[in-house]
Amino acid sequence: MQRSRFSGYTACAAALALGALFLFYAFLNVSQSDIVSLDSLGSTAFYAITIPIALVALLVCGTGLWVGWTILTIKVAPPMPEIVEKKDFARFKALVLCLLVLAVAAAFVYGLSVRSYWALAIPAAAVTLVVLGMVFWVGVAIITARATLPESKKK
Repeated sequence: MQRSRFSGYTACAAALALGALFLFYAFLNVSQSDIVSLDSLGSTAFYAITIPIALVALLVCGTGLWVGWTILTIKVAPPMPEIVEKKDFARFKALVLCLLVLAVAAAFVYGLSVRSYWALAIPAAAVTLVVLGMVFWVGVAIITARATLPESKKK
C-alpha cells in the first residue's frame, strides 16, 4: 500500500476513533449530577474551560450576526425588470438569522452564568466534531486521490 493511502486511512481511523471517544466521554458517560451543573469545578478550572469555548462560540455568533446585519443594511442596485416579479425574501431571512443568533448567544451566556454543563458541551462538541470531520475529509481525499506517476515509475 502506498504511504499516502496509509496516511489517509490512518487519518480517517483516528478521526472516527477520537470522535467516538469524545461523544462517549462528553455525553454518554457523564452522570446526571455532572450534566445539571458544573458547580463541583473550582473557579479556576471552570474559567480555564469556559473562556476558550466562550470566545469561539461568541465569535461564531458574532459572525452570524454580522452576516445577517450586512444583508439587512446593504444597498443594492435596482433589479432588472424581468426579476422584479420574483419575491425576494433575503431581508426577511437575514432578520430571522439575526434574531436566531441573538437568541442562541443569550442562551449561551445564560448557560454560562448558571454553570450549565450543556452550555460548554454543545459548543465544544461542535468545534471538536467539525475539526475531526475535516481530518476525516482530508483522509478520504488522500485515499481517493489518483497517483500522477505511471505505474512503471512508482517504487
